[in-house]
Amino acid sequence: MLFEIAMLIIGLSVAALVVFLIQTLKKMQTSLDAATRTMTEVQQVVQTVKGDVGEIVNSAKRIADQAEGKLTAIDPLVETVRETGEVLHEVASVAHNFSSLWTDRLKRRAEAAAAKQQAKDAREQAASASMQAYAADDMPEIGMGAGHDRLQVPHHNTVEPEHAGKTGFSPSWLDWMETGVRVARVIANQR
Repeated sequence: MLFEIAMLIIGLSVAALVVFLIQTLKKMQTSLDAATRTMTEVQQVVQTVKGDVGEIVNSAKRIADQAEGKLTAIDPLVETVRETGEVLHEVASVAHNFSSLWTDRLKRRAEAAAAKQQAKDAREQAASASMQAYAADDMPEIGMGAGHDRLQVPHHNTVEPEHAGKTGFSPSWLDWMETGVRVARVIANQR
């Protein structure tokens, strides 16, 4: 009997153990089914994403190839623009140098013309003063006196010009003569 009771306890223990194991196995089966379903869904998503990623990669490759082709086509244009910029820089530099030289030359000419004009004005003033002095000395004075007109020859105060030479002409007449010759040359050159 003792042996039978021990066997009965062992049998009941094994039966309880089997019931618990069956429940645990069922729960494991449910978890494994859920994991399988999740894995299947993940695989489907991965396949979809894999296709999309493949399309994106292919599109990116096509876009990169197109961009490379367009950049290759634009390279000569960029090189031409660079060369044009260098040429324009050189032209601007030459133009700046030319304008500086031209401005300096015009300044020198203006200064020379101003100096000539001052010298000419000085000669004309000297000639005018000499002519006025000469004309004033040789002009008879008309005076009224004692009821009748009479012509009085002025009293001559002759002033010898500094440059009066052996010819008897005053320098002012020579200056006027030189001016006339220059004007005639300018008029002849303009025709």
